[in-house]
Amino acid sequence: MNLRAILEERLALMAPARRLRLAQAEAEVAARLGGESRLRVLDAGCGDGLLSLAIAKRHPTWALVGVDLNEELLDGARKRAAARELPNVRFVPGNLEQPLPERDRDAVTAVECLSEIPDDRQALRMMRAALRPGGLIVVQVPERDWRPVLPGSADTWREQVRQGYTAEQLRSYLEEAGFAEVEIHPTYRSLAAAAQEIRDRIKDRGLLVRLLAFPFLAGAVRLERAGVTWGRPNALLATAVAPEGSAP
Repeated sequence: MNLRAILEERLALMAPARRLRLAQAEAEVAARLGGESRLRVLDAGCGDGLLSLAIAKRHPTWALVGVDLNEELLDGARKRAAARELPNVRFVPGNLEQPLPERDRDAVTAVECLSEIPDDRQALRMMRAALRPGGLIVVQVPERDWRPVLPGSADTWREQVRQGYTAEQLRSYLEEAGFAEVEIHPTYRSLAAAAQEIRDRIKDRGLLVRLLAFPFLAGAVRLERAGVTWGRPNALLATAVAPEGSAP
């Protein structure tokens, strides 16, 4: 792969909102279960596999499986895994509203996907069934009343079938699916949101323009993770546990 192709791939993957949410999800799994050397993690609605690939690289003893309906995205994820020599990650097709192809997982991540699933409550039940007792779920969703920061930016979420969730609604759905110890935190405030909106506006511009913007986009993610931001939350991060001895 030549230098231009490498730069194009790196820039294409540098979406501030995604980077922030993926980093937060990975941090939650590592903080809760990182002491276990051979974790089995299912990345539900993995898309292009960025989260699975990041975790696989940082934790070579973990076994990662990414599940998604989009075979084109899965194929790209497989190629990235091969190029990065990550044998501990696989990508398989699956419908999140139906029984998932992997069971008895230590953790399930569902980042950026729940608001795109018609029967989101059924999807949560299927994720619960894929976990071992005591297993962890990490969910990231848009907050229902989120708004763009910059004038003229899109006010809907990609392939959404609903605008988002309140914290109370998300908690209710997780508990209804059989989860316990539900914790919900607001996240993704105005700095990262503004950076994402700028990225969306320049993503089809020339390579030089995108390279010049890269330090700001990367810096916005770092500052947001450090708590240097402002405004109301645009997203919610939830964690919950599949109780010991309970039937899915």
